[in-house]
Amino acid sequence: MSRRRLTILSCLLCAGLFAQKPTAGTVTSEVAVNGALGNLNLSLVQGARFRYFFSDNLAVRLGVGIDALSRRVEVYERPDGTGGTGEVRANFFEFALLPGAELHFKGGERLSTFAGAYILFGLATARTEQENVDPNLQYASNFSVTVKGRATFLEGNQEIEKNGGTSFGVGLYSGFDWYFTEKVFLGIEWGVLFRSRTASEVETEITAAGTTTRLKEGPRGETSIARLIPSGGIRLGYQF
Repeated sequence: MSRRRLTILSCLLCAGLFAQKPTAGTVTSEVAVNGALGNLNLSLVQGARFRYFFSDNLAVRLGVGIDALSRRVEVYERPDGTGGTGEVRANFFEFALLPGAELHFKGGERLSTFAGAYILFGLATARTEQENVDPNLQYASNFSVTVKGRATFLEGNQEIEKNGGTSFGVGLYSGFDWYFTEKVFLGIEWGVLFRSRTASEVETEITAAGTTTRLKEGPRGETSIARLIPSGGIRLGYQF
C-alpha cells in the first residue's frame, strides 16, 4: 500500500473514533449519490432535504422538490430565414413540499437505523405561447395561440405534454445512516410512494386577424392518476 493511501486510511480511522450519531437539537442536510463506482456524482435529494432531531430517536424532515422545463423555438417565413419571424414558448414549473417524520433505532455505535413516513404536496403550472405561428408550427402573420394549463416539449422527435395541476402522496421508507467520520454520514434509504395527480383545466386563447376566441377543456386522458412508486438511493449527509 502506498504511503499516500496509508495516510488517508489512517486519517479516516482516526476521524471515525470521534464520529457521533445525531442527538436532540441536531440538524442534518444531505445530497444523493448517483452513478457507478468510478463515475459517481452528487445531486439533490428531493430538491433539498433537511432533518431536525427533537430527541435522540425522533426526527422530522422536510424535502423540497422543484422541476422546471422551458422551450423556445423560432419559426421563419422563408426557408432561408428571411421575412417575418414567429416564436413558440413553453414553460412548465412544479413545486413540491415533502414533510415527514422518522423514528431512529439503536442500531450501532455509529450506525443509525430508521423508519418513517412523509406526505407529498405538489403544485404545477404550465403555459404555451405561439406568436405568428399556426397550430402546425408554420409561420402565420397576425396569428397567436396561448394555452394556459398545458405545455408542449420535444423529447427526441416526439412531442410530450406537461399539464399543470396538483399532486398528493403518502410515502413509507426505511434505511440507515453510517457516521464514518465526525458529523458526516453515508446512508441508504428505500421505500414506496403512493401518489395521486389531478390535472388543471386547460384554457386556450386564439387570435387570428384581430379576432379572439377562447376555449376551455378538461385535461386529455384521466383527470386523476394514482401510482405506487418504488424509491431508493444512496445519500451523503452532514450534521450541523
